[in-house]
Amino acid sequence: MTMRFAAILLLTGAAQAAGPGEGKETSLVFPPRLHVPVRKATPFHLFLYVQNRVKVRDPQGIAVTRLDSWDDPKEKKDDDEITVYGVNSGQNVIIYNTSMTTISIYGLKERGVYKLNRPHGITASSWGDVYLADTYNNRVVKFHNPGKKLQFERVLTGDGMRRPHDVSLTADSTLYVTDYGNDRLLMFRADTLARVIAGAGVLRHPTGVAATCSAQRWSYWKDDFVVVIDQDGRRLQKFLRDGTLVKSVTMAELGVDNAELSYAEIDYHSNIWVTDKKNHCLHKFDRDLNYLTRFGSKGSGDNQFIEPRGISMYRRFGQVLIAEKKAAQYYWIGTDIDAIRFERTPEGMLLFRYFLTEPSYMTLEIYDKNGKLVATPLKKARRSSGAGFSVIAGDGSLLSGYLRDGIPFVDEKAVRDKPVFAAGEYRFRITLSATYSSYTYFKKNIEKKVHLH
Repeated sequence: MTMRFAAILLLTGAAQAAGPGEGKETSLVFPPRLHVPVRKATPFHLFLYVQNRVKVRDPQGIAVTRLDSWDDPKEKKDDDEITVYGVNSGQNVIIYNTSMTTISIYGLKERGVYKLNRPHGITASSWGDVYLADTYNNRVVKFHNPGKKLQFERVLTGDGMRRPHDVSLTADSTLYVTDYGNDRLLMFRADTLARVIAGAGVLRHPTGVAATCSAQRWSYWKDDFVVVIDQDGRRLQKFLRDGTLVKSVTMAELGVDNAELSYAEIDYHSNIWVTDKKNHCLHKFDRDLNYLTRFGSKGSGDNQFIEPRGISMYRRFGQVLIAEKKAAQYYWIGTDIDAIRFERTPEGMLLFRYFLTEPSYMTLEIYDKNGKLVATPLKKARRSSGAGFSVIAGDGSLLSGYLRDGIPFVDEKAVRDKPVFAAGEYRFRITLSATYSSYTYFKKNIEKKVHLH
């Protein structure tokens, strides 16, 4: 992507990140300056493009897609040029880019059935369909964008929706809607209500929703599930399409008592990201709703937010857009590591334990006390998110093993006849990169000096 991306500064921004080191959050990273010159879009950037026609008033949902109508099969350099739709709820408008240099606004002059009333969530497809939760009109509005203009198509009311809050469209044209006032999660097919996925007694005041399906091109696992935020932002639940409740997690169970989750998104690896308005951060879960990490804090600096709301991703390249109270930020998915431990096993092998926030390429170099490289047991090896480990013999070879209840076990046959890893002082260098676009320039380097007994 080139500097032509400047047209959607009001929705996105980026800056050259300093070389990340241990202690710096890197689950999300800023693209380099040549990609986009501004890290965070502010009301000032909005003014530059629309003057006084629109002011930032209660931004809500955000949606990102790569329009098929924009695609030139002969040109690969434009594959990450995206269309972004942002809901400015307080002014009842949708702001979106019609090219990489121009923006447009829906809602300023519309009247009657076309006029919006405190809209919230929005979702968009590559083929041009756009759905909006028009909350205080008690409806969902379907638009179509053939490439340059958002066109009103029809209204979905879904058997008496009351204050629908969010929408999520999957690659097979299935639409999910959180019906806040009726405590329901609705599924639409061909713009017709197909089923109530969950209702009162299972959901309470559902807000954010995100879904994925096996037809999704940019999906590693080809999963079929939907996640819903409910209990006014205090709980996250995962459902199958038939309404089966797979798992439920409250933020209080995770030690976050004052959470106010707003919106959710699912990435290429089926990880689940949610914005937390009250704690000014993001929470990340794996596809099984196991907690991975918290990203961000309150403030206006790097990796900081003020009341983050909508979140959306272009899964192919790991591009992430986040709307907040008075701004919007643009990131790439990175990776981070925690709980690093090096120790010798009872058999005399080296045990390397860690926790990754993202599937990653990992390199591990081992140096002796004199600075001599003695082994590179991992070289750009792909590793899964969550708790992981490697067992290394004295000759630098990897030994097979497995985790059971979080405890690593080594195959006894693998240990047999292998040289032990000698005790002593070592320096371990870990290099990480994500599996998305960021891997071409972002690497996280961590060094640990350890005396093995």
